[in-house]
Amino acid sequence: MALKQWYTILIFTLFAGCHNQRNLDGNYSMCHNGEYIEVYFKGDSIRAASENEWVKLSDWKKITISKDTIFFETFGEWRDSIKARLKYVGKSKIQMQNLNSGETLTMRRIENEVTFENANEFWKSFINRRHSEKCN
Repeated sequence: MALKQWYTILIFTLFAGCHNQRNLDGNYSMCHNGEYIEVYFKGDSIRAASENEWVKLSDWKKITISKDTIFFETFGEWRDSIKARLKYVGKSKIQMQNLNSGETLTMRRIENEVTFENANEFWKSFINRRHSEKCN
């Protein structure tokens, strides 16, 4: 996946942090350039899943949140630092704007529980969720 796409994903993730309760914990999905991507937040950490060979199911990475801005390192082969502004749009959507490029992504909350203990079960569920989204 191109570096620009990962920046976009990360930016989108950053938008997820701007919430009245300041709690990002949860699982989100998005379609970007026809690719289905999931982003997971837990405490001060983030991870992503994609069928992209450079990402797959990433390790947890530390994030820093200051007001409505999130800072983290990108996923995949090329690593870079990301700074993005987060904005909640309704109860189940978050917009993330990359403050370097200006690009905005929208993530939707995944209502079903996502577990990572069993890799085969995780990927089966991931594929089912991907099929329910209509990525163009």
